[in-house]
Amino acid sequence: MAEEKKEKKKGNKLILIIAILAVLGGGTFGGVYYFMNKDNASQPVVIQEAFFEVGEIFVNLSDEGSKRYIKLNLSISYDSKNKDLAKEIEDKKVVIRDIAIFYIKSCKAKDFEPANEAVLKGDIIARINQKLTSGLLKDIYISDIIVQ
Repeated sequence: MAEEKKEKKKGNKLILIIAILAVLGGGTFGGVYYFMNKDNASQPVVIQEAFFEVGEIFVNLSDEGSKRYIKLNLSISYDSKNKDLAKEIEDKKVVIRDIAIFYIKSCKAKDFEPANEAVLKGDIIARINQKLTSGLLKDIYISDIIVQ
């Protein structure tokens, strides 16, 4: 019986130690998780946009069997805090304009319908971003669009 009592005491001690470690581990995990999420939630990411005018683009479209053209004004936006990107965009304005012109020339009139706007803008942004090394564009803005 004495041995049973010793084994029972050892078993109780082991269970107590495991329980204490589980509580401490859970508390530590919960605290770290809470504070990591608290910091992220209290500091929303706000990106202020700066704009670069690519300018007016007037090109023929690639519609077969008809001569259609488009005239539009194109602007790109980027994070205003990224001064290196602002300089790179200014330095590469000829490249950016060339990419936009040749992409738009490859489009058909139906590509400029409102339902296709997100795809069109996404493709232009992706092509320009491939040439940039200091950051990425945020959006494309099209104004004064005429498709004939």
